[in-house]
Amino acid sequence: MSPPSSRAGHLKPNSVAFLGALAMSCAYMGPAVSVYYNTVPAARLGGSAFPLAFLASMVACLLIAASIIEFSKKLQAASFAFTYASEGLGPRAGFISGWVALLAYGMISPITYAGFGLVASTFLHRQFGIEISWVYFFLGIGALVSALSYFGVNHSTRATLIFLVLEITVMLALFSSVSYGTTNTWKAFEPPAGSGRIAFVSAGMVFGILSFTGFEAAANLGEETENARRTIPFAIAIAIVLIGLFYVFGAYVADIAFGLNAHALADNPAPFDTIARRTWGDGWAWLIDITVLNSVFANAVAGKAAIVRNLYALGRARILPQFLGRANRYGVPHNAILFDYGLSIALGLGFGAWQGAWAVWNLGGTIMSIGLILVYALVATAAPFFFYRRHREEFSPLRHLVLPMLGAACLLAPLAGSIYPAPNFPFNLAPYVVIAWIALGAVYLAVTRGAGAWISPSESVEP
Repeated sequence: MSPPSSRAGHLKPNSVAFLGALAMSCAYMGPAVSVYYNTVPAARLGGSAFPLAFLASMVACLLIAASIIEFSKKLQAASFAFTYASEGLGPRAGFISGWVALLAYGMISPITYAGFGLVASTFLHRQFGIEISWVYFFLGIGALVSALSYFGVNHSTRATLIFLVLEITVMLALFSSVSYGTTNTWKAFEPPAGSGRIAFVSAGMVFGILSFTGFEAAANLGEETENARRTIPFAIAIAIVLIGLFYVFGAYVADIAFGLNAHALADNPAPFDTIARRTWGDGWAWLIDITVLNSVFANAVAGKAAIVRNLYALGRARILPQFLGRANRYGVPHNAILFDYGLSIALGLGFGAWQGAWAVWNLGGTIMSIGLILVYALVATAAPFFFYRRHREEFSPLRHLVLPMLGAACLLAPLAGSIYPAPNFPFNLAPYVVIAWIALGAVYLAVTRGAGAWISPSESVEP
């Protein structure tokens, strides 16, 4: 465990270096998992030119990230959503932003634990004929990730970086094998002819942009990152570009591997498993399954850091019970770590017992996506107000108004795609869960703010 913190009861400063912050943002996006699972729906909506949709999504996400990047140059926070919106739009908007982020981030532990359990259980059955319930893997991976978090964020970032490098390396090896052994063509980036070209690209961007959700993870480490004003903006921007190029390469490989036949690709439930078997043979296809497990684990570690710091920040501000806002002498928010593990068991195993592990992954992932999209929109709206009022001498109409508003506009497509067409029950419950959560927050806000029970981020952080 790290040496004791110099500020008892607070997160330990300077615990995260640039590579750690970069790894957290990259891993939260779950690059291998996103390519594995989001390629099919992107191809279904975007047609054979869906790689172009991923390229356009990268540009769109840079616009979406613009306001978060600008905020992170001025404010260091354990909850970017709560802090940025509070400082830009006021405490009530900050509360709603933090409240919605709490729901969104609260989904990451149960969905990654359930996803890991499902993939591990399926892999053992397929490869060795061994039957082990996903529930045991759920409990085990949750305990492992929680223990890793308990030893300090520096251990979490190192583990995340190692597993991230492993998953990227294996997937790039597969991508390179396919592109080397297949006829390459720029047609994969040409949308279908006709007046609907833009519509095809826009449709494919729904799942393209959703693949980037979580890029802001480093912003939640503001109080623990070395030279945070420079490190975090750089880490977020580099993460989007690196993983964006990874997505574009992966989409291109999938497209050419299926002969630019988007229908054949969309009808294949596991295209990269098929591609691996064709390219490397059946004897090595298991490596892709292991890589997906690896990706889910890194995603779980990065997600754990995000939800724990949001619990800590809201507990410290007295929005949530104050015990969540306490850290031990090593600067570890231990109560929030244990609380999240208990909550993930209640949510993941509770819903999983009813609908199964795959339902936890799908419904929880949709709730998370909708929640983060709303948070991004609130932060983008807050940026012009914050910089015009608080840093008018630095205010740039382009960086602090035009780019954030363009980013907010880019959120409309993935938000609509998350809701319509409505999936079958119970997956159609996601938007109603988010609406109900916001309504509950509004009631909670009216009661607690009136009684002066909670304080702002600037008051809750020791200078």
